[in-house]
Amino acid sequence: MVEQDTSQRAEEYAKLMESPPPPAISTIHLVAPPVQFRRLGNAAALGLITFGICTVQESMMLTGMSVGYGHGLGAMTGQSLMVAGAAQLLAGFWQLANGDTFEGAAFASFGASWLAKGLAYVPGVGVIAYQQGETAEVVRKQQGIIALTWSIWVLILLAGNVKSHVANIVLFGTLNLHLDFACAGTWLDHERLIKTGGWFGFFCGLAAMYNAAAILLNEENFWFNLPVGNWYTPPNSNNKEKEEDEEQRMY
Repeated sequence: MVEQDTSQRAEEYAKLMESPPPPAISTIHLVAPPVQFRRLGNAAALGLITFGICTVQESMMLTGMSVGYGHGLGAMTGQSLMVAGAAQLLAGFWQLANGDTFEGAAFASFGASWLAKGLAYVPGVGVIAYQQGETAEVVRKQQGIIALTWSIWVLILLAGNVKSHVANIVLFGTLNLHLDFACAGTWLDHERLIKTGGWFGFFCGLAAMYNAAAILLNEENFWFNLPVGNWYTPPNSNNKEKEEDEEQRMY
């Protein structure tokens, strides 16, 4: 019996050695989920509404609608820092994470600009104290140089929106005029030019608020989609729509 058990075990061991080796364990690669599966909403509405609200407020003070020409801008400190500053800056970062380079650059740059504008009015920062040591002409030209560079940047953004819808073109067109007149008025110390720029800024802020409403109000939560004036159709748009539909069906 012992010899039979030993021979059986020897045969089993020989068969085991003759069998092919088990497959190697494959390496598991961790891959980040595609953009369409990331749970990040469209932050364009946040960036537009924060920019629009503060632009309307500031423009009303520049044009003298409320407390007289040029007065009350210090009251914009909190709004500049948190609403048009921090919130718009975060909206720009979210749009960059969503893969929207254009809106991310626009919102992030203007959010940083509003933060800088708000910090200038904070006591102890030193911006206002530094300018108090300069002559009025030097301060005016310094502000004119700042406005000039932002006018160039907004002109680039306007060129990037030529093929966009009409509501976006109106937004960046009035923003460009707002900064151009503000730059010329500040540089030349011309009150009427600054007020004209303020009026363009007022309508620019309203256009930004309308664009935000067009994103938030649609047929799912409203009676109809707000018209934005889509006038340009890319030549390969139909093919792209078909490809996107096919990708959605695959997933």
